[in-house]
Parts: sequence; C-alpha cells; structure tokens
Amino acid sequence: MHGLKVENCAKIWYNGQTTDHIGNHGRKKNQSDQKKNQQYAVGCRAEAAQAGKDIKSSMETGRKTRKLPEQVADKLREMIIQEEMKTGSKLPAEAELMVRFGVSRSTVREAVKILQTEHIVDIRQGQGTFLCAMPGLADDPLGLRFADQEDLIGKLLETRLLIEPSVAALAAQRRQESHLNEMKNLLDKMDSAYLHGENYTPFDFEFHSEVAQCTGNEVLMRLLPTIHESIRAGYQHTKRVEGSYQRASQCHLEMYRAIADRDSERARQAAQRHMIQTMHDSCVEVPMVLLR
Repeated sequence: MHGLKVENCAKIWYNGQTTDHIGNHGRKKNQSDQKKNQQYAVGCRAEAAQAGKDIKSSMETGRKTRKLPEQVADKLREMIIQEEMKTGSKLPAEAELMVRFGVSRSTVREAVKILQTEHIVDIRQGQGTFLCAMPGLADDPLGLRFADQEDLIGKLLETRLLIEPSVAALAAQRRQESHLNEMKNLLDKMDSAYLHGENYTPFDFEFHSEVAQCTGNEVLMRLLPTIHESIRAGYQHTKRVEGSYQRASQCHLEMYRAIADRDSERARQAAQRHMIQTMHDSCVEVPMVLLR
C-alpha cells in the first residue's frame, strides 16, 4: 500500500510538475523561435530593400557614366520618333543640333556616326544626313552571310513560298491606286532592262517591295531584305535557264492584275505559282506540304 502510494505520487509528480515544466519550456522555446523568425524576416526585407536601392543606384551611375556622344545618339533617336520623320528626311544641320543639345560639333558628329552604324541614317558628303529607307535594319539582319551558302538559296525560296502568297492576298485587299501605278511602272522597267540585256533584278526587288507596301504592314516591309537576297541569289541560278524570265514576268503580271481587281485568292495563287516556278528553275525541291 505504501509502495502504491509512492508509485502514484511518482506518477503524479511526473505527470504534473515535470510535464508542466516541459510544457513551459516548449512554449518558451517556440516563442523564442518565432521571435528569431520574425527578426530574420525583417532582416531579409531590409536586405532586399537595400539590394533594390543598390541596383537602382548602379543603374543611375551607369547612365551617368555613359559617354556624351551615346547620350546625344539617344536624343537623336527620340527626335526621329517623336517628330515622325519619314524615309529620306534630312536631319537638322550640325549647327542646329549643337544648339539643340548644347554640345560641341565633334560630339554631334560622333553621335551621328553611331546612328550610321545602326543603319538609321545615311551620311551624304556635301549634302547632309538623311533617314534611311528602313531605319535600324542592317543589310544582313539575319546573318545570312554566315549561313551555309550551298543550301541558302533553297531555304530562302522556301521562306518566300511561305510568305509571299499571303502577302499578295493581303495586298489585294489594301492596295491604293498609287501602289498600282508604281507596280505597273516597275513591270515596264523590268521588261526594258531584260530586252536590253541589262540587270533587271533591282526592279524585280522593287516590285516585290511594292506588293508588301500595299499591305501597310511595316513588319512585312522589314522582311524584304531576306526576299531581296533570295531574288539576287535566284537570279544567279536562273538567268541561264531558258524561258525563266518569261515565266516570272507572266506571274508578275498575273499578281498585278489580281491585286488591281482586289481578288485575294487569284493574287495568292499567282504568287504561289511564281515561287514554284522559281524553285523549279533553281533546281530546288518544292515541299508538297506547303501547297495544301
């Protein structure tokens, strides 16, 4: 009986005092951990805020340390965009730009040279500085000079087959009378050059450019360097193929008539026939999946 009481007392002591003590200790530990976590979170937020300030400060410092000609080049780009300058527009004279931006003549000249390397302006000796036809678009935007030249013509013609029929269809819906006049003029120039044994490809390029102009889509207009390259390369492959020019000329005429009639489907088909004929004359396989 005495042993039982001691055992019970021991249980009570264990379940009471010891358990309470352990419980209190656990609560204190949890409270301590929570406090540490809160302090850690506050520290993280402070570090993140400071990092943000450091990044902003670094960016501002970077802007401040940019060379003056680069800053003036930025302002010239903004001027061209804000004033909606058109292709071929002449930029203000050096003296005017010096006053406008508060910089020296040498700084203006360096800034203009930066824009020249970016194919934004064209510097003509003794005439001035003019906005390029396709501002910002380099002569070889896709780096095709570094592509496999043996396969290039086929890949370019495939690209044209994918794009040009749809461009012609859209052109038929959006063309203006001024576009038709220019297209007809270019067709006449192509025929004249061919009959006189001259290089007609510049007029061929301009004709396809004018079809894209009909769409009013500036993105399509900026894809033309690739098309131009394929026309140039294609000419080298097809100029000795008998009847090649006559077939191309007939397709051009059909495209022109369909666009004039606002017949999108005829324009699409004429452009597709033109590309298939060009690929055949260039000994390039036509992917049948593109003809569906």
